[in-house]
Amino acid sequence: MPDVDCVVVNRDGGDALFRALSSLEAQTGVDLSVVVVDNASSAEERSRLAREAPAARVVPLSANRGFAGAANEGIAHGRAPFVLLVNNDAVLAPDYAARLAARLSLDGRIAAAQGLVLTADGLRVDSAGLTWNDRGEALPALAGSEPSRAPGGPFEISGVSATAALYRREALASVAPAGDVFDRAFFAYYEDVDLSLRLARGGWRFVCEPGAVARHEGSRTGRRTPLRRALWTCRNRWRTLFRNFDGRWLAGRLGGLLKADLAHARRLGWRGVLLPLLVWPALPVLAWRTRPAGGLLFDWPSAPPSGMRAQG
Repeated sequence: MPDVDCVVVNRDGGDALFRALSSLEAQTGVDLSVVVVDNASSAEERSRLAREAPAARVVPLSANRGFAGAANEGIAHGRAPFVLLVNNDAVLAPDYAARLAARLSLDGRIAAAQGLVLTADGLRVDSAGLTWNDRGEALPALAGSEPSRAPGGPFEISGVSATAALYRREALASVAPAGDVFDRAFFAYYEDVDLSLRLARGGWRFVCEPGAVARHEGSRTGRRTPLRRALWTCRNRWRTLFRNFDGRWLAGRLGGLLKADLAHARRLGWRGVLLPLLVWPALPVLAWRTRPAGGLLFDWPSAPPSGMRAQG
């Protein structure tokens, strides 16, 4: 059985967290160890973890390090060849990890795989991987579609969502020479997009295995603070773009990139006026600090459904 280290980042996940942990305990076909990295949750939550999830190893943090910092901590606590990242509001089918591990074992070029992640009621697709639009936004592939619209077999995607993704530890190590898989500066949002792009630039590939099914409640933590979530999303999108795409190529598409931020601002209502005021003035400094390495991209990654390629 392949060894899998599972990392769950938590901050006051409540009942959803324990549903996620129950689904991890029920995984079959793999030898799975679970680490819960707790981002300074309440004392009641930590006590409940000790009572109701004795099989999980809990790494308590004294301060909230966000998803990026906490996930790094959890990844560093394991040595298994595969690393499963699972949101604290995702529930996996019992064969989810085994199906993804089998897919990675078949092809050493694949850095990560994810299953078909559905909405909490199972009626729509939440994510089948990452796709891109012409405004430079990474979006969940097939989001909102009926599950029946997904291909019947594994298909290639341009990146994976860390909602419920299995990574090859070797691939993670190849883009994290200093030990941090995710850039801690992201804190939360777009850190998995940035990771997928860095892996793709290194020649790694990604796959969706639709036979592996999960359900995801969605943004349980982020929806408590919608303005902060929007600010992090916009800032980290730009950080991701500056880090992975050629600067002159981005400059030629600046109008569309800015329109994406304005669309986010409109969805926030009157508070949205703060979004461009807080994000745009910082862009020159952010671009300078990012200092991208070679092998930059000159186009948006090919994405499903038009870019789907069946896997053997």
